[in-house]
Amino acid sequence: MMRLLFAILGVALLTGCLTPDDDRFRVGQSARAFVIIGVAEGAANTSARYTMLWRQIDTGGRFVPLGDDRDFSPETNSRGSIRVRGVPGEFFVYEIEPGAYALDGVYAIIRDGRVNYAADGLIEGPERPGFDVRPGEAVYLGIWEANINDVRALAQPWRTDEADLRAVLAQEDLVIGDVRTRETSSRNVVCEPRRIGTNTQRRVC
Repeated sequence: MMRLLFAILGVALLTGCLTPDDDRFRVGQSARAFVIIGVAEGAANTSARYTMLWRQIDTGGRFVPLGDDRDFSPETNSRGSIRVRGVPGEFFVYEIEPGAYALDGVYAIIRDGRVNYAADGLIEGPERPGFDVRPGEAVYLGIWEANINDVRALAQPWRTDEADLRAVLAQEDLVIGDVRTRETSSRNVVCEPRRIGTNTQRRVC
């Protein structure tokens, strides 16, 4: 019986049916969720490094504590981004806990020689963009434009094009199954601003 089992496993591996090192997200099978988001720098402020902070919200309309795959932070000009020829900006992918998410804020660092200037974009709200994602679901949030208005960092939806998503998936084999485009909607989330650490001026809710 054991010989038969090993024979079946061997055939499956040879034919590609089982690939233990395959880390692609499997739509409809995972208990987690998968997010693809693009970020493009505004034409007038391309020298800044932008970070968006998306966080899960609970049923009471508050952000859950940071960590445990309940938040994600696209950061431009970082090693983890995906660039696709002919498509503006950078793309980021995350496996997260399913649920409701909203944008905490945007933060920008502008380097000028040895000096760094910061532009805080905390959304004190309560109104802010948000979205829902279910277990086993893969969603695409489109490309967001990050910019600086006066001294404030911000990001807003810029382009949601299925062709951009197809180009990303054609270049990077990320998902087994369909990825759905997900438009964000307005959410009200309680914000109690605080500094994220003692060595930074960056604030979060």
